[in-house]
Amino acid sequence: MAIRNIIFDFDGTLIDSSDGVVEAVNYSLRQVDEPEQPPEVIKRFIGYPLSQMYPTFSSHPVSELYRLFQQKAAQTVVASAEALPGVENVLNRLHDEGYRLGIASTKIRVHIDGIVEKLGWTGLIAAYTGGDEVERVKPDPEILKLTLSRLDGVAGETLVVGDTINDVLAARAMSMRVAAVESPYGGRQKLLEANPDFFVESISELSALLKEINRRAS
Repeated sequence: MAIRNIIFDFDGTLIDSSDGVVEAVNYSLRQVDEPEQPPEVIKRFIGYPLSQMYPTFSSHPVSELYRLFQQKAAQTVVASAEALPGVENVLNRLHDEGYRLGIASTKIRVHIDGIVEKLGWTGLIAAYTGGDEVERVKPDPEILKLTLSRLDGVAGETLVVGDTINDVLAARAMSMRVAAVESPYGGRQKLLEANPDFFVESISELSALLKEINRRAS
C-alpha cells in the first residue's frame, strides 16, 4: 500500500532539546544529593523513558526524580528546543505533497505543544501524542495507535520514522513500516540490529524514500 501518513518520533528525529533535558536531569539529581552526570551520558538516554534512565544514576524513587525533572523541564525543554538540520524543509515538502504528519513522543504533551508552536509547525503537524497521554510508552504501540487514530489513518498506509530501537519495535507491533534515521545521540549499531524496513542517515533523504516506496506500490 502507498504511504499517506507519517508518524515521527520527536527528540533525535525532528528536534534537539538535549541541553534542556540535561539541565533538568542534573537538577533532579542535585536535589536528592546525587552527583551530576556528563551531558554525553545523559544524551544516550534521550528518546527513552525517564524510568529507564534514572535507575542507572540513582536508587532514589523514580517517581520523585521524575517530579523534580518536570519541575525544571518546564523552564528548560521548550526554551532549548531547535529543529534538527534539514527538518524544516522536509516537513514543509511532505506537507505540500499531501502527507498527513503526526508525532508520537515520550515527551509530555505540554512540551510538544510548546515546541510545535515555537517552531511554527502548527500548520504542518496534523496530530500528536505525548507520553503522558498513554499508560505505556514505546516500545509499546499504544502511543502509535492513538496517534494513528487522531490522524484518521490506517496502519498499512503509515510510515513510522524514528531514531531508536523503541520506535522500530512499536511500529512492528502495529504492523507499520518503519524508517530508522541516524540519531544525533548515537546508537546506530543497535538501531540497525533492530532491522527497520528502511534506514536513512539524514532526514533529508525521507522525501526520496517515500517516492520510491509509493512508486513500488503503484
